[in-house]
Amino acid sequence: MDYVLERMRAAPCADIRVVTRPEKTDVVAHAEAQDATVVLGSPQSVAESFLLGARGADADDILLLGFPDTIWEPPDGFAQVVAALGEGADVALGLFTTAEPERCDVALLGEGGRVTRVLVKPLSPPSEVIWGCAALRARVGADLAPADELGTSFDRLSREGRVAGVFLSAEYTDIGTKEALARLSPGQR
Repeated sequence: MDYVLERMRAAPCADIRVVTRPEKTDVVAHAEAQDATVVLGSPQSVAESFLLGARGADADDILLLGFPDTIWEPPDGFAQVVAALGEGADVALGLFTTAEPERCDVALLGEGGRVTRVLVKPLSPPSEVIWGCAALRARVGADLAPADELGTSFDRLSREGRVAGVFLSAEYTDIGTKEALARLSPGQR
């Protein structure tokens, strides 16, 4: 969680919200110790979790989305993604390459860095390019389907030409499973 919080602070963020379940008392305590606002709930999807955290935001607010079980560079990545909003882009995705694209949502790109498709965990990924963080205008939240994978909503928006992509690095590690965590070197843990 500290990695994503550090990167959000570098954007900078006025309010950092961590959405978690009430029973995850260790996450609550750690988030509060990091001066993050804790939003408790039992969301059934990443989209639902994001929408829960976005409640009360003004339509023109820029919202950041990051995953606490990922490690990526650079520290100012969110600032770069926020800078890509505008000129028709209501969403900007931080893009990375990974050796395991089948575990992620793959992004397909067109001219000028526009994302043309987002494929949710495809069995045969056509690319190693994935999205791992995002910035979007709060008004786009109304377009998100809470029950869907967030990537499904981003795919729809990308086909409408509303999603920009920003390559951040080839270093993206998802440590959300015991197997992935075991692959980290001791210095990365």
